[in-house]
Amino acid sequence: MPGARFPGSLFLAAAVALFTAAHTHAEPVDVQKTNPLKVFMHYMPWFESLSTLGGQNWGFHWQLANRNPNVVDANGRRQIGSHYYPLIGPYASRDADVIEYHLLLMKYAGIDGVLINWYGVQGSNGDIGSLLLNSNAIVNRVDDFGLQFAVVFEDRFARTIEDPKANVRYLRDNYFNRPEYVRHGEAADPLMLVFGPIKHQQPADWTAIVAEAGEDVELLPLWYESQDAGANADGEFAWIYENESTDDHLARQSSFLLTRSQQIGTAIGVAYPGFHDYYAEGGQGEVVGFEIPHNGGQTLQQTLALATTHAARMEMLQLATWNDFTEGTMFEPTVEHGFAYLRQVQQFTGVAYGEAELELVYRLFRARKQLAGNAAAKTLLDQASAHLAALQVASAQAVLEQLLPAGDFDGDGDADGADLLRWQRQLGAAGLYPLQRNSADANADGVVDAADLAQWRQSFTATTAAAASTAAATPASSSAAIPEPSAAALVVTALLAGVRRALAAD
Repeated sequence: MPGARFPGSLFLAAAVALFTAAHTHAEPVDVQKTNPLKVFMHYMPWFESLSTLGGQNWGFHWQLANRNPNVVDANGRRQIGSHYYPLIGPYASRDADVIEYHLLLMKYAGIDGVLINWYGVQGSNGDIGSLLLNSNAIVNRVDDFGLQFAVVFEDRFARTIEDPKANVRYLRDNYFNRPEYVRHGEAADPLMLVFGPIKHQQPADWTAIVAEAGEDVELLPLWYESQDAGANADGEFAWIYENESTDDHLARQSSFLLTRSQQIGTAIGVAYPGFHDYYAEGGQGEVVGFEIPHNGGQTLQQTLALATTHAARMEMLQLATWNDFTEGTMFEPTVEHGFAYLRQVQQFTGVAYGEAELELVYRLFRARKQLAGNAAAKTLLDQASAHLAALQVASAQAVLEQLLPAGDFDGDGDADGADLLRWQRQLGAAGLYPLQRNSADANADGVVDAADLAQWRQSFTATTAAAASTAAATPASSSAAIPEPSAAALVVTALLAGVRRALAAD
């Protein structure tokens, strides 16, 4: 239904203006957590899709050496370089709808912000320009949702020392000066993790590199690598690793927290769901040499338990990773695991939210794509997003339910017996969102089942309640004065009616 046009466009334009004026923008509200430990998510900004590259082109991180995402199986699954499939399908990192979806999911999981795997403005990698565009697209949205950000600095593509120096200058002028950038310690220095270092492993180099910041930097190399930065290093962060023959990844994490953290300054722990890479299958060879099974969420439970036990020995916890699909370390919802890993994070952080809120964020994303091009719908969806950022869950749900009822399987704007009949006819049908989604697959999990019937019941209840309320408020005849609805309510009603008419016409 992208690009649907509304009847009465002038009226709707006026309605949008009135709606916007009648609603002040809700400010983001911090999520309350019972666990005081700061939690940040390692984030990969390197995905490109047809929407950013054009034609039939996909970025390297979806296709690797031998995968073709343009090949789609019978269930709607594109061929990508991963054992796991994103719930929203492969995407572009700078897609505004994707960024909104990612950051809102993190917010409702109790995650404080993102640590962006950052390549800078100068280096030998040919995709450095798109990586910067993608990173900046994310940076420009974190504050909209009340989150923070910092960088995990990459020096592996540095040609000379002038490249990392230029990259730190960019951080100084564009990132460190933002109030949402993570600062740490008594002096509130900007946090800068370094993945390695790999290319520059002499303290004198790092003295010259961090001098470009114009202030002290909280510099944290990878675990057991701080000697490469010498006195410039303020600590280290743990990462995912094991000896394949001994499966010792938990022992290594324990050792870092029990012993190494006491020998360095700032220590950042790590938790992860597993490590199951696709390098060999993707034609890249045996890059890593170990595998850490996910074990149905047990690996994540074990690494989070270590963080709980040794919380006093770390300044913050890094979750690794949000979306490294090639290495199979992702917390992002997938077809295989759904929202399970984010549910575990919710339990760890101690937020008052559950899977229902995560599903609502997912529903917002799907509505963005289904109604792309509709200005009036965008206004309402922006309001739903602002409600979610302000933790006004019921308000966001009301907007989405009126705009696109979850149980409206036939697209006529309400949930009724016809939709139930469609669910019965499609029961058991499979197909992955967004390519082969069955209309009765309300939660887009790839199969029409009882969970979709539950969505229909919820929408049907809301539809009948709204109808009853309307009937009660408008008696057939009455000489009594009827209170006028508010201007804002009238505008919302007009907008929703226009959206529904457009959907029905489409």
